[in-house]
Amino acid sequence: MMAKATQWRPRVADAAAVYILRDMLRDVITSGTGRAALSLNREDIVGKTGTTNSQRDAWFAGFNSNLVTTVWVGKDSNDTIAEYGANAALPIWIDFMGDALEGTPSALPERPDTIVTARVDPNTGRRLHDDQSGGISELFHQDHLPDFQTRRISQELEEASGSQGSGTAESIF
Repeated sequence: MMAKATQWRPRVADAAAVYILRDMLRDVITSGTGRAALSLNREDIVGKTGTTNSQRDAWFAGFNSNLVTTVWVGKDSNDTIAEYGANAALPIWIDFMGDALEGTPSALPERPDTIVTARVDPNTGRRLHDDQSGGISELFHQDHLPDFQTRRISQELEEASGSQGSGTAESIF
């Protein structure tokens, strides 16, 4: 039986930072180069594809809370393999993880209390006001929220115009 590292080793990384990093790596699976891993039908897996210059190496590193696996595809001669991590290494990782995790429950980490969700403008990275629509939801440490996006018009004019909270003069005129 495998012991949990946190039972006998001191924590070396902030739990909130690790949780946010894991969320970023989940985006690789849900909407990035690792989308093929969605075939495993698990919400607890995360990972990252990689390909070196001249396509000499292709890899995929992924994990859930209980198992970490990296697959490398390349040649010892350092010749190009003309492949990418998503099409060379990821299918091998999927086959392995599918077998290794079969019959095991999802292993999602607990969200730290210091993590909050905020909507931001994807172009500026600034936080949107609650009455503004659009944007994307991102995770932040509660002490490191971005500044609010500056409104370019007054909130009253914006509401009266029906501009749906964009905060721009172009949306009104």
